[in-house]
Amino acid sequence: MTNPLSRAKLQARRRVHGELVLDTALHLGGGRNPAKGTDSPIVRDGFGRPFIPGSSIKGAVRAVVERLVPNLQISACGLYDREADCLSALPETDPRRETFRDIQEAFGKPLNSSLKEKLSALLQGTGKSLNNLPDSREVTEEDLLFLLDLSLCDVCKTFGSPFISAAIFFHDAPVHPEKWVGLTQVRDGVGIDRDSGRAVDGLKYDYEVVPPQTVFQYSMTIETGDALGLGLAALALHELKEGNVPLGGIRTRGLGRCHLDQEKTFVESLELGDLEALKAYLTTGKIFSEPINAFVEKHISKLWTSKEGNHV
Repeated sequence: MTNPLSRAKLQARRRVHGELVLDTALHLGGGRNPAKGTDSPIVRDGFGRPFIPGSSIKGAVRAVVERLVPNLQISACGLYDREADCLSALPETDPRRETFRDIQEAFGKPLNSSLKEKLSALLQGTGKSLNNLPDSREVTEEDLLFLLDLSLCDVCKTFGSPFISAAIFFHDAPVHPEKWVGLTQVRDGVGIDRDSGRAVDGLKYDYEVVPPQTVFQYSMTIETGDALGLGLAALALHELKEGNVPLGGIRTRGLGRCHLDQEKTFVESLELGDLEALKAYLTTGKIFSEPINAFVEKHISKLWTSKEGNHV
């Protein structure tokens, strides 16, 4: 069976299309983009229209997922929790990280006694041993994937880490061209003295926001047939449609609340192992589509009944 961490062969592809609706105003800073009349402009595309970068969506979604999954006995390191025993959260100078880098550099070379000692050191404390390591004369891709499967938390395996690419891709969300009124708002802010609770003289500022009820075109791609990966994707979509993933800045003031419109969000699925389905897709573009609620209901329950390596 193909290791679910392998990205060499595409096993399945699912594409989510929908509408992301703002419940409150949204502020996503535009950095150095010039704007007249505001201290902090929003990010815009080349035509001057607001959009939500995919990286901003991914960061917010991953943070919400990482807070939930420990309740399901699914591991998450948050990319900083060293107690999670995940390679992604270890500092660069950690011996286990350096050992894995050494083994990566030995790819294609004989698995000699020196490498076996390094492997043993990497596995120390995991409860695993070299007995389960594929028996080969050279360090292979399967060996590296085996080690990553042992050394990464469940969330990193799906959302990506410095050691492996993600299986879920969050795309930029442009504003819906037919529902965009072309207007933004500028709001005032003021610096507050934390001791006295009073406004600080000279610290008044303003910032630009996209108004509530603005609609963005949401899309994401899921390239895994692994039960755990699909479950985490379903969990992410569940939290998005329930409005539990705030986006952008100044969120403590209520900005950035949003939700996926359940009636207008669908998941297109293509199982590449199904030859007839693949032929239909390549020749006619035909692909199976289901409402977001059906996809979430089907896959989210498997988070506590299935583990990685199972395909659905």
